[in-house]
Amino acid sequence: MAVAEYSTSTKLPIETIWNFVKEMDNWADLVTGYQSHEKQSDEDSTWVLKGDLGPMSRMLKLQVHITEWNGPTRVTFELKGINELMDGHGTFEMSSYEEESEPGVHVAPAERKNFILRLLEAIARFFVRLLSGGAPERAASADAGPGAGMAKLTFKLELKPGGPMAPMIDSLIKPVILPAAEQLAGNIMARLEELHGTER
Repeated sequence: MAVAEYSTSTKLPIETIWNFVKEMDNWADLVTGYQSHEKQSDEDSTWVLKGDLGPMSRMLKLQVHITEWNGPTRVTFELKGINELMDGHGTFEMSSYEEESEPGVHVAPAERKNFILRLLEAIARFFVRLLSGGAPERAASADAGPGAGMAKLTFKLELKPGGPMAPMIDSLIKPVILPAAEQLAGNIMARLEELHGTER
């Protein structure tokens, strides 16, 4: 099972991030490998992504179902492969730094990874950026700290391939899932900062 979690912050209010994220048409083209998507309802959509995993290149069709709309702080979704055996789920979580500074709110320490996995993730980051035309310039620092009007976006994704090829597919997904999550969250913030003219 491949798991990724990535957080980034901006000098925009939480409501601005929510208004952008709640409408998938705003950010769909920012997903790594995006080809198309079609909404059946506010909760259901079909996505087509092109995945390049090592020597394999495949078009992946996914059915995405929103399981929770909790504005302005959280969107939760499940996904299921249509043409591939794959299941998963994820969340977009938005929070203001004022909320995070309340007592009882803790951030879990980062998991320590072995050298080979860190190296593979670095290589995957390079190829994700190369294939997508590079990472956009961010107006605000991705590690900006607390302040008035500061908000954080966290994107979490978990994918579980199925079938007889699952172990191989899983080993190919693991190094690229975190760079893809980083790119999506970073691209969302970059587009928001561009739209709202956030200063450097």
